[in-house]
Amino acid sequence: MSRSLKRQFSTHWQNSTADNNLTLHGFRRFKTTHLLNLRFLEAEIAELDHAVYQAGLRLDIPPSAQDRLKLKHSKRDEDVPEFDHVITGELVLKLRDMLQQYDDALIAFNKIMSMDTFSLLDDEKQASQRDDLTLEEKYETRLLRVDRGPRTRQDPLQRWFHQRLRSFRYWRLSKKLWGDPENHGTRIGKGEWSYQNTDLIANFLGRLAIMAITVIFLIIPLWLLSTEPGKGAQLAIITVSVVIFSGVVTSMLKASNLEMIIGVETYG
Repeated sequence: MSRSLKRQFSTHWQNSTADNNLTLHGFRRFKTTHLLNLRFLEAEIAELDHAVYQAGLRLDIPPSAQDRLKLKHSKRDEDVPEFDHVITGELVLKLRDMLQQYDDALIAFNKIMSMDTFSLLDDEKQASQRDDLTLEEKYETRLLRVDRGPRTRQDPLQRWFHQRLRSFRYWRLSKKLWGDPENHGTRIGKGEWSYQNTDLIANFLGRLAIMAITVIFLIIPLWLLSTEPGKGAQLAIITVSVVIFSGVVTSMLKASNLEMIIGVETYG
């Protein structure tokens, strides 16, 4: 066994038997590489698509009455080969194979982008293994949590907490490295590996913030209503509270239109 393979196996074995879920279930998503692959497939299919369209136009078949594809206005190439030289069994098989690859890649990329992610800096163990990246690149690198299902929704408030927690960890590491120029690692301490599960922390802080906002919007309007005997003033307080509450729900929570209407009606 070569030294390189032995070193890789040692690293992969440690990650595959780790106790922490971030290391155990954190995998790179290769977002840019996936997009490049899709672009290459798109360009190859576009060439085949253009050849098929030109062959179809060369048949001079009158378009349908509605002409939904606007074939009357399609640009025709000069010196288009004969139909038999373009539409062949080989082209059909190639087109079928390319479309299958393209469709599978699109669906797979869509599923990948709906998965939960975390920053490479959140997993100090895996971050220390990537000596090819700077601290800024590690901060921007996202790993997938393959042990979780697709992310159906993420509230803007929780997303904001995610970003602040990642920025705070990056600031701590930047400050540490700035004070010790000879240290090129990402270790925060000298003990166990450091991990930051921003998902759990952000969820907790998000729920705590929503609880505080709900309490405020329930107590303050009730207190104001108890101090205002006039019906006009009470109506104004209720109206302003409902409007502000609606704005908070819309901006801070990723609620659907129906959920927002139900929430505002319940509050009112």
